[in-house]
Amino acid sequence: MLNIFWNRKSLTLRMIFLSIAIVIASFFSLFVINNAHAASLKSVSVISADVLTLGDLFDNVERNADYVIGPAPQPGKDMTLNARTLYRIASALDLAWRPSSTADHITVRREATVVSYSNIENTLRKSLKDKGVSGHFGVKLNNGEPSIILPTNMHANVEVSEFKYDRNRDYFHATLVAPSKDNPIKEIRVSGQVDRRTTIPVLITTLQHGDIISDSDIDMIEISQNDIQHNMITNKKAMIGMTPRRIAYAGKFLQNGALIKPQLVKRGDSVGITFQEGPLTLSAKGKALQSGAIGDVVRVTNSNSSLTVDAVVSGENQVVVN
Repeated sequence: MLNIFWNRKSLTLRMIFLSIAIVIASFFSLFVINNAHAASLKSVSVISADVLTLGDLFDNVERNADYVIGPAPQPGKDMTLNARTLYRIASALDLAWRPSSTADHITVRREATVVSYSNIENTLRKSLKDKGVSGHFGVKLNNGEPSIILPTNMHANVEVSEFKYDRNRDYFHATLVAPSKDNPIKEIRVSGQVDRRTTIPVLITTLQHGDIISDSDIDMIEISQNDIQHNMITNKKAMIGMTPRRIAYAGKFLQNGALIKPQLVKRGDSVGITFQEGPLTLSAKGKALQSGAIGDVVRVTNSNSSLTVDAVVSGENQVVVN
């Protein structure tokens, strides 16, 4: 009898545990299903329409996705909605969403066609060339480097509707329209100066004293003529065969005096002496009493005769006596 009692009790307990397990499983299944259908906030929304909808803000929106929240940002502009505003929208439209923290937000960006400054500059340069401006030049506008924002269905094009050029002052005024004079959706007025350009040599890599500059070490870059200084090296021939007096940095303008001739003969070094007298040429060994670059006259001593003579530096540790 006792065994029957315990068997019945054990069966009852198992059924209770099974019932609890079924309830828990049902609860978690419902939780997963609800989460699967819950709306989630987008981090960034890029739109092209004139209005902002609920579906632009949230994913997994089953109802009212096309509901208009309000006007969209202007083309090319951003709009940020914080957690409080988003919760009000979700509550008003019965959307299953709550902010996880006050930091929740979304940035809504309106698609746009951007007429870049480089496009504007090229258009102004063409008008200046039509007015007879030649050579290398750019433009410097008084109002910075503007761009023009157009709706996405427009081409990134700009044209000049009015242009005036003062040749004596190299100054201009222009009215620009985008995308065209036939369809002037946007108009801006600009004024500025013709920026005459020139090229100057700079080093491609940083060099130390003793490094000999060759043609392959030099790059030519374009700068404004207004930036040229009176003591700036502007001819790359003046750099070839020279060495930095201290250190010369890549891409930096070099001034006169920053480069010197490399010392091919140094005081105390052994040198090869070539004696030239008409068709007669003799060679000897000697010692340099002075340092010098190519073409410099230095004092050297003949190791055989101990005679001291003046010699011209002709190469590395080489001198010539005429």
